Amino acid sequence: MPPKSPKTLTFEQSMSRLEEISARLENPETGLEETIHLVEEGLRLVRSGRALLDAAELKIRTLEAPKEDAPIAKRNAPQPIDDHDGFSLI
Repeated sequence: MPPKSPKTLTFEQSMSRLEEISARLENPETGLEETIHLVEEGLRLVRSGRALLDAAELKIRTLEAPKEDAPIAKRNAPQPIDDHDGFSLI
């Protein structure tokens, strides 16, 4: 059975497949043709995973955005300091 398209995989499935690819690439018995195929597949998975993360970040930012009908005091409340590459756990 051929591998699923990166667009049909969940983020977690993509990460799992990338781990499998990494293990195959570290194996000295992996031939050149297979290595090329694995690198191509890995790059597709990385691009797909990045797109999924970007979409998730946009969704979170949209959910966190102040609503126009929210009280002004709440909209202007200080935001927590975040050291996690733009993500907040609040």
